[in-house]
Amino acid sequence: MSATEKQIKFIDDLQTNGAPIPCDDHGNPDDSMFESVSAAHEYIRANRQYMKKFDGTKMRADEYGGVYNA
Repeated sequence: MSATEKQIKFIDDLQTNGAPIPCDDHGNPDDSMFESVSAAHEYIRANRQYMKKFDGTKMRADEYGGVYNA
């Protein structure tokens, strides 16, 4: 069973806020977090600190030159 719709939205929000996107050895994005509910849960759990708001902006830290401090 693949990740739920709610998990997919949450992962997208995490990545928008600066959570790392896993890559394989060749630098290609790894989307294994979407393959199962448990994989999505592990990714969300490992990166939940990225849901905190910083400086009141929706921009990622790299977009405005800031460094995100968890």
